[in-house]
Amino acid sequence: MFNTDDIPSTIGCSFTTIAIADPQNENNYLYFQTILMDEVVSVEELRVRDYQLGGRPPSKSEFCGVAFKLALEKPSLFDIEEGHSPTLRPNDIEESYSPPRHLNNLWYDDGSVVLKAGDDFFRVHSSILSQKSSVFATLLLQSQAENTETHKGFPMFTVGDDAEELRQLLLTIYEISYFEDNAQYFVYLRAILRLSTKYEMAQLRDLALQRLKCGVPITLASFDDPKHHHERAIAQRNVLAVINLAREINCLELLPCAYYYCSRLPTNTIFEGNGGDVLAFPDITACILGREQLLKMQRQTTHPFLYTISKHCYGFGRKNCGCENDRLLLEYLQRQDVTRPYTFEQFTDWEKIGMCKSCTPSRQYMESQRGVAWAQLPKVFGLESWEKIVA
Repeated sequence: MFNTDDIPSTIGCSFTTIAIADPQNENNYLYFQTILMDEVVSVEELRVRDYQLGGRPPSKSEFCGVAFKLALEKPSLFDIEEGHSPTLRPNDIEESYSPPRHLNNLWYDDGSVVLKAGDDFFRVHSSILSQKSSVFATLLLQSQAENTETHKGFPMFTVGDDAEELRQLLLTIYEISYFEDNAQYFVYLRAILRLSTKYEMAQLRDLALQRLKCGVPITLASFDDPKHHHERAIAQRNVLAVINLAREINCLELLPCAYYYCSRLPTNTIFEGNGGDVLAFPDITACILGREQLLKMQRQTTHPFLYTISKHCYGFGRKNCGCENDRLLLEYLQRQDVTRPYTFEQFTDWEKIGMCKSCTPSRQYMESQRGVAWAQLPKVFGLESWEKIVA
């Protein structure tokens, strides 16, 4: 037995020492001190005072996750910090994240026209391209002109596209299963969206855009859909490229969620870019200013229970509640990085912050608050409402 007077005060207020049976050893007791307070207390203030007066210092900051599983043993889907996914960085596109090399060299013996992109040549069928794209149809009409450039005796047209991206588009046109086989790769979707927009291939563009929206959703229901965890992880890893792509193809409905992902990145990454992708100044400004609005939103709307301890709550060690004490909440928060938004993440760790079922906000209430915040997401980043930006 030790002297309970030696237990350090965590915020310098009047405390009462309590003893709780050790769940792992019924003959042993754990001694704690609990806060006695009558007013709403800011958790941020408690954390600062706790550290100043000898309490447990903060451990390494952690990133929030889709189900708000913030404990060290449960890495988050959106984590990009070392210790969670050290091989994954924003916009690092490794070969394993690109479509495998295809055997089809796109040189058909019965092809009627040659497309040149960079140093690559593709002998294809003008009838097929004209059927898929009105832009190609207009372009290929020029093949009848006498001064048309030729390659190996066939009309040749030089296009200013990236050769690999054009290859992906042509393979998609010629092979029925190619889209579904490769839609998991962001670099593939980016190529298809760029060129289907340029060549006015509306059906293919809509198909690719629908797939990309699985990772960059425009509804909260899609954001929460567990089937799209992988797609959201890919979009998070390539978020800078996603923002630039949204601007390039004029698809503004991608921006709110993409900005949200970006606001969670380190500030220097937002400013300096990563992996060759650099944001334009208006996008940088939107992410930085929007981050402050998101933090305010989660304090006031979506996660207020993590920022204040209300006198109306019966949890946190009060005698008429079976919850753990305030210490659980403080220790839990010390493991988190509360400087980065987790506004739309679903919180499930109620027991870890010392709240019992009777004190936990209802699921219906929590979902309604997240819905209110989601409706305001475009405005947070200076965009028009969802209704106006969704094509």
